[in-house]
Amino acid sequence: MILFKSFLFHLLLLIPSSIVFAQTALYTAYQISFPYVTSCSNNQYYDTALLQCSPCPLNAIQKINDPTQCDCIDRTFYYGVNQGGGSLLCLPCNSTYIRSSDGFGCVTTNISCGLTWPESVKTESNLDGNLYTSITSSSSQPRIGNETCVQCQTGTWPDPAGQRCTPCASVTPRRERPTGNIRCCNASETLDGTCLLYVEDTSIGGFLYLNRFSTPTTSVFFQQHLRASFFLCRMNLNSANTRSSTRTLLSNATACQILANIATMQFFYGSDGYAYDYYDNYIWNPQSTPTVWTTDTNRTSIPFLTYPLTYYDEISASTYSWIPAKFTQNDLMRIKLAKYSVTGQFLGLVDAFDTHMQFCGGGYSDGRPAFTFGTVYKKSCTIRADVLWNSTLYETAFFDPYVVFTRNGSDYMISCPVVVLNYQLLTGTFPNRLADESSWIYHRRFFLVDRISGLTTNNELRNIHYAESIRILTTLTSGETYIQPPVIIVEYNELSSNDIGRGILVQVTFESQYRMDLNKHILDIWIAFGVLAVLGIILGFFRTISWYSRTGNITIDLLTIGKFSLYLCNILGTIFFIIMSGVSLWWLIFFKRQDAISLVMPTSAQQVTFTVLVVVGFILKTFDILHLIFRQASADIFFVDWEKPKAGYKNTVSIWRTYFVANEFQEIQAFRRINVTFQLFFVLFLLKVINLENIATMEAGVNLFPSIADYKPEYNGILRVGIAFSMWLATAVVQYLIYVIFYQRFIEDSILNFVDLCSVSNISVFIFTDNLYGYYIHGLSPHGITDVNMKEMIMNLERESNQMSGTRGLQAKSDEQTFIIQLTSKFRAEYNILISNYQNQQRRNVKNLLGEQEAELLMRSYRNLNEFLCAFITHSLPNDRYTIYRRSFLEKLLNHEFQNPASLTLSVNDQESRLFIDGEKNFTRSLFTGHENSLFIWNAATFLFIDYFAFNYVLAAIITYIFNFIAEKMRLSFGRRNLAAKTLIPKNFLI
Repeated sequence: MILFKSFLFHLLLLIPSSIVFAQTALYTAYQISFPYVTSCSNNQYYDTALLQCSPCPLNAIQKINDPTQCDCIDRTFYYGVNQGGGSLLCLPCNSTYIRSSDGFGCVTTNISCGLTWPESVKTESNLDGNLYTSITSSSSQPRIGNETCVQCQTGTWPDPAGQRCTPCASVTPRRERPTGNIRCCNASETLDGTCLLYVEDTSIGGFLYLNRFSTPTTSVFFQQHLRASFFLCRMNLNSANTRSSTRTLLSNATACQILANIATMQFFYGSDGYAYDYYDNYIWNPQSTPTVWTTDTNRTSIPFLTYPLTYYDEISASTYSWIPAKFTQNDLMRIKLAKYSVTGQFLGLVDAFDTHMQFCGGGYSDGRPAFTFGTVYKKSCTIRADVLWNSTLYETAFFDPYVVFTRNGSDYMISCPVVVLNYQLLTGTFPNRLADESSWIYHRRFFLVDRISGLTTNNELRNIHYAESIRILTTLTSGETYIQPPVIIVEYNELSSNDIGRGILVQVTFESQYRMDLNKHILDIWIAFGVLAVLGIILGFFRTISWYSRTGNITIDLLTIGKFSLYLCNILGTIFFIIMSGVSLWWLIFFKRQDAISLVMPTSAQQVTFTVLVVVGFILKTFDILHLIFRQASADIFFVDWEKPKAGYKNTVSIWRTYFVANEFQEIQAFRRINVTFQLFFVLFLLKVINLENIATMEAGVNLFPSIADYKPEYNGILRVGIAFSMWLATAVVQYLIYVIFYQRFIEDSILNFVDLCSVSNISVFIFTDNLYGYYIHGLSPHGITDVNMKEMIMNLERESNQMSGTRGLQAKSDEQTFIIQLTSKFRAEYNILISNYQNQQRRNVKNLLGEQEAELLMRSYRNLNEFLCAFITHSLPNDRYTIYRRSFLEKLLNHEFQNPASLTLSVNDQESRLFIDGEKNFTRSLFTGHENSLFIWNAATFLFIDYFAFNYVLAAIITYIFNFIAEKMRLSFGRRNLAAKTLIPKNFLI
């Protein structure tokens, strides 16, 4: 049912369109470019409808001082027809006669009326058309007579040229040669200053003079000009005997332009009685003589108003090759506008970058950026309604757009379509407002402001139309070798007389956009994502297996599935970020550095894929960081104190060494080698102070410091991501290298300092990130006792530096202090019992006030756990042994041990734990610094995500700083709580 309704809806759209525009299917001349000319030869005239040189008819040449007209070669020829342009029929006078003053007859002599007769005119005939001193001639000869001076009769007066008395029509045009004498029109037979007696077709009527405002009214301009322009434009269309071999149509060129102007002011509405209906059915493709026009005929003097319905398919075809795309940086797209006055006069071929297409600004320096090829331009401004209504700054004129291009060293022109969003079908629908461009109706003419059609019969201006939005849409073909004719998309709004004098402001917008088929690029993005996602899923599965073996689980439960999902968040988030960064850098490099423009930025619709990358990447990495904080803050940690009581003193071991080490561990939990505060400030310095932000403007080339007079194009989100990411990456790499190469070598290495502190304090650290997996920092002092005074400590350090004492390593004559631990399930079970006893006792002491007996029980449980771990390290537990190994290169690369105690086919009692020498300090994986890459990506993703939508680097930096601050505080707060819960150290002692 829905499909049926949809079919009916589209059928309603197509039926009236096929009726109204059926004739345009015969016309293909718009596909052909023609030379861009500014002058014509002597035997040609400049056709103001075709904007090219057309041959003058037989016995005619270009008129002196007016290249848009033809004139008979001399006065021995008179006008059989003269409707302007090339609509001229020159017929010879007899040998003893010359052309009359009005040009439509031949006379024997020329005289001048004296100054004594100021109200006299030189004339050749009476007002009824009879010649003075008429000479009889055959029907095949022109009318012949003599000239004389006569006094204009009452009610008539000489015209400005002093050639005749008005109100008689200046010329009496006719469709056919009438029988008998031609008489002058009376007042009722004259319209628009022209006698329609011999032109009007009484079988055609029903003219409507309504404008197209929200409340239509009769337009006085339409009343004065619609009928006259139609019949004069149509004149001689059906007259075979007045059509010469070199002319297809003899019509009034100015009248055709007026008719086209009226159709434009009525938004090409095709209902019966409207201007476009008469133009469409009687002139462009007259139904009575449909063979007048051939498919590729350039219809002389007749303006082309509507493209065929096949136009969209033609310009979208793979064989399209109308306009070569040979543009470099800063090249102007030369759009020319054929400008016509309201009354149809051709006002010239003007450049679009002047004030002709936009209300905002104007002039060469201001309008030029809008037409710089590849530069996305947008300018909006507000104008007072009173100014649009009255100001002479905005004239009512009509424009036919053309684009000029170069081929083989010569300039050519081709017409550009106009899409009027206000265009309405007879069904009441607006096809040009649909997203489907194939349903658009493309026209040829537009205007900026219409202060004409709103004039009513009492000469009161009630409404005006103005172009609220103009958008030039240029499309590069998929091969980047051609461009489609730029489309001028216009939307009109209206003002009424009630809006005037109230201070109302209207906003107008002018845009220039470029687009191309990016489906292949988008497909490549998703292919890359698909390939990486498959690898990511495999990696996530591998990491889940690794985690599964480290936890000692024997069944796959919801926790395992959840862990797999969280690992996927980490991996897929990284993949989204990598693709996002790569795509943005690709656009940044190839768009900004192209010499010949072959790449344009994606449109908003095409940019959806990139938006998905930005949003999903940020969300996944945020989940990943939350998981990281929770995972690190839930690790089991215990500080093993190797210090022995002094002889004769049972409880003289100080706890302050443990507190001190615990506080140092607390401080480095959120430690990072990349300082985010410095990172943000330096990136902002590069983007805002050095002005690298200006690289992200939607124009080819780079202008870091534009002048005030220069137009600054809008920013593009993809380019902003590209330049921001490149600066973020460069700053982070430099900062990391400086820290690793210089800072940690010559100033401070916080991680190494912590390991040294453990040895100086005689404290070892167990960190169990998983049930059967963790890290061990061996802090057993080679001096045996570290709870000494200052002098003894200095001496101990001196002996150690002089190699006069043992080494700090776990193994003999070894300095390796950091290890990765793989535990047996038996060891973990014993550890869990001891840690549970300790934590249970600790919880009891929290509920009850800590007395001496309770404190002794707590200390006993602590010592039991401490002694158990000490015994394990010193191989004093016969049932809990361990062996020290070195990890292979592949195990280091994958951070996975291919064998674990449980994988060896041994009984539980025969299994032994495994310690792997950890020269890379992998215990930092329990700290922020061990996940620098993930944190870097998350910080960058946050910064880019905020700026992508806000277009504000400062705001992005502030929010990134806040998010990073919250993450650090969460890590420190949860980490402190975890230390307090799993060690003997009260939380208030952890700074």
